[in-house]
Amino acid sequence: MDIELARTFIEIVSTGSFIRASERLNVAQTTVSARIRNLEQQLGRQLFVRHKGGASLTPAGEQFLRHAPMFVQLWQRTLHQVAVPSGRRAV
Repeated sequence: MDIELARTFIEIVSTGSFIRASERLNVAQTTVSARIRNLEQQLGRQLFVRHKGGASLTPAGEQFLRHAPMFVQLWQRTLHQVAVPSGRRAV
């Protein structure tokens, strides 16, 4: 899974809206929608109920929310520990 999918999911939950999430992520709203559609296809479950005022989590979305922040944190820690220090060359 692409880490940006999880980050986008978390941002929608945080803002309550695909539009506000797109503004905070500095991407088009269509990009946010495409990322969530991709994530939902990978998981085989709908994560959000979209409505005029924003979006709310489905039971599957609530379940994914328990894991998404840990996934993002683990990825960031891994990058920090594995990334090549500046001044060094990867072989």
